[in-house]
Amino acid sequence: MNTKKAAFTVLSIALKIVIFAVLVLVVVRVGSFAYEYGHAVFEEEALDEPPGRTIPVTVPEGASAKDIAMLLEDEGLVEDWKLFYFQILCSKYANTMQPGEYVLSTAMKPRELMAVMSGEEVEFSWDQQEES
Repeated sequence: MNTKKAAFTVLSIALKIVIFAVLVLVVVRVGSFAYEYGHAVFEEEALDEPPGRTIPVTVPEGASAKDIAMLLEDEGLVEDWKLFYFQILCSKYANTMQPGEYVLSTAMKPRELMAVMSGEEVEFSWDQQEES
């Protein structure tokens, strides 16, 4: 009887250790993903190094921030529309982007893309190649 009780105790402790290890692994993975995503949101990077390529973009009337983010991904100006959409929501440009025709660059950071589409002047000091 003592042998069964000892075996049960050992198995119980082993199971608790395995569950704890799995929980630690899950927390580390989720934390790592959250850190990387947060870093991508707040540490802006352009898609290309200067000079980049210029791409004409038309933002239609009534386009939402999500529509604009998806459009810029389709045009090759941002890598991930979901990330760019989250950047829009976290910025001061969330409700200021306007419809119209823009010439944007793959060397622009996300905040610069938003600024241009919000009507702000953004100056560049490099020669850009227009995509045809």
